[in-house]
Amino acid sequence: MTSTWPAVAAVKKKTVQLVEFTAMHGVRYSVTLGYLKATAVADPELDEACDFRISVREQSGGEQAMDELLDSWDDEPFAVALTVFFWNRAQSLELARRVKLRWPDCRVVLGGNDVSYQQDPLFAEAPWVDVLVHGEGELRFRDLIGCFLAEGDLAAIPGISYWSEGAVVTNADADRITDLEQVVSPILSPVYSDAEITGSSMIVYETNRGCPYKCAFCYWGGATNSKVRQFDLDRIFAELDRLVRLMPTDATLFIADANFGIIARDRQIAEHIVELTRRHDKRLIISTNWAKNGNDRIVEIAGMLHAAELTGAITLSAQSFDPDVLKIANRANIRTDHYRRLLSRFRALDVPTYTDLIWGLPGETHESYLAGAEEVLTAGGSPVIYPLLLLNNTEYSRESFQDKHKLTTRWMPADITNPELVAEVVVAHDTMTTEEWVDGMAFRVSMTLFQKILLRCALRVLHMTTGVRMVELCDQLWSFLLEDCADPFLRAVARNVAAGYREPGDVDMALLRTVIGDRVVVPEEVHFQALLCRAAGTERAARNLLTDAVDRLCARLTAAGHEIDRALVDGALSLDLAATTILRASMRGELHEAEFAVPRRAWDLLVDAGDVPSSLDADGRGATVRGTVWAPPRWVHYPISVYSLSIWHGTGRPLHDLLFALS
Repeated sequence: MTSTWPAVAAVKKKTVQLVEFTAMHGVRYSVTLGYLKATAVADPELDEACDFRISVREQSGGEQAMDELLDSWDDEPFAVALTVFFWNRAQSLELARRVKLRWPDCRVVLGGNDVSYQQDPLFAEAPWVDVLVHGEGELRFRDLIGCFLAEGDLAAIPGISYWSEGAVVTNADADRITDLEQVVSPILSPVYSDAEITGSSMIVYETNRGCPYKCAFCYWGGATNSKVRQFDLDRIFAELDRLVRLMPTDATLFIADANFGIIARDRQIAEHIVELTRRHDKRLIISTNWAKNGNDRIVEIAGMLHAAELTGAITLSAQSFDPDVLKIANRANIRTDHYRRLLSRFRALDVPTYTDLIWGLPGETHESYLAGAEEVLTAGGSPVIYPLLLLNNTEYSRESFQDKHKLTTRWMPADITNPELVAEVVVAHDTMTTEEWVDGMAFRVSMTLFQKILLRCALRVLHMTTGVRMVELCDQLWSFLLEDCADPFLRAVARNVAAGYREPGDVDMALLRTVIGDRVVVPEEVHFQALLCRAAGTERAARNLLTDAVDRLCARLTAAGHEIDRALVDGALSLDLAATTILRASMRGELHEAEFAVPRRAWDLLVDAGDVPSSLDADGRGATVRGTVWAPPRWVHYPISVYSLSIWHGTGRPLHDLLFALS
């Protein structure tokens, strides 16, 4: 690459610090900062003049960690660049402020999808920032550093905003990078050492850029609506070879494409990953954003990765099943019949899935939200429900859209038990009240606790034999937990869920820590973790709780005129109790097994619904199906949702790595 900047005299190299705050524990690799450094040092004159240093820090360290980072820099930086997402905005702006206070002459540069095209609010909030880069930053950052070195005119650089004579100036937009080979590989260039790759628990990786969809809630498609641009396949194969060879066992390779599986060559990429893990004898967790409207290729790729034990649950993105909601969201959703066919195909391959839903989309009512969850549950899927976050640079964030749909937002933790993950959360709109939003968030916990974990089989049998909706059964069990449960701790935690969503400051972490302790590996969903640990804590506690819950539920259904076959329900309950025994053993990292006996009719219902995996050890002869549920020290085979075990994104990590409070 030939530089267009004037030659810089040979002097001591100027330090350029590249910083990213991450919400993920153990992550030391930043693909964004890697791209910036690799593309900059590919210019010989910039490489000659500057020493580019990357710092990836966990955002939970607070002010002391920021000061320690600045103290670790051995000289005054020439420039500091930060990549900003909604989850690290506060930390990034605060670090930028501290940099400017300590070194007033240092250039502070920001980029990232939370601040792109947000120059007016950004410079008002953080006037200490010198330059804001919009959109793809690699070429802009290279040009900026060259301009800083030459003391050139920033007006010559497209796609940036900056201070000029006391006013913010925004240049014309830069063209999107059409040839991705202009973006130099941080893996095939000496940006990251072998030790740095080996020392990171997750590597974020791209094979392409762009998204053809226009979802109104998503920055990715809503802001870009772009043709998918692909990195060269030979480059990808070479990068993956180095990554797989160096990554530690059980680390996550997150393929950050917007729609992995949408391009035919994605199968080749998956095949190459499988071959590399075999060649290097490496077990990794492969995670990705699967193509939005699932296709046969996704089933094939997911089946291949699952067979190689490289992936946990596969995401099916629905967000809502209500056509009016989807129309407002500019989303062409997966058809219901196709969704059910995909679930059946995944089930035949024993590949677990989970289905993304968003609670709070404009146009969604509390009833349509429950109907969407019911569609997933009755189809044998596993709903994972997120609150709606109002992200910058999306259609939902436009003032006219917010006014039209009467959006009410609150700046609060996106998960109320993780104060580090703060965002603008939609808590009401013209078809959803705030109290309905709170009820819907509490429903998430009830559904996850009972339908996915503790009473998955009993609830399926009750639903199939009475016709009562699964969501109604979960709601009745939540009422039981709030009011009738004999354990005062469980009652208190359940009541604190709604209290926390009404006012995040009312989350009673002291209460939750009485069971889970201070060492929470996964900082999200702590109410769920506390409820699960307590409910499954001892065999006696689990048996008493689940038996009492089923008795109360059956009594309510009988009073409402439903005929209950207790033999079927109790048989399914025996499988739930066996699974809970194994759950408890897995929490402690122990080897254990538990027996069950289920009437043939109930067993067939559970198999047809996908609640019982084919790997379950059972004798299928006779009127009663008997078998054994077992858990080796590092893995679990029993009918419980993969998502619920790993709590977050179905990674399939061993449960006792996540919930070890009972050990």
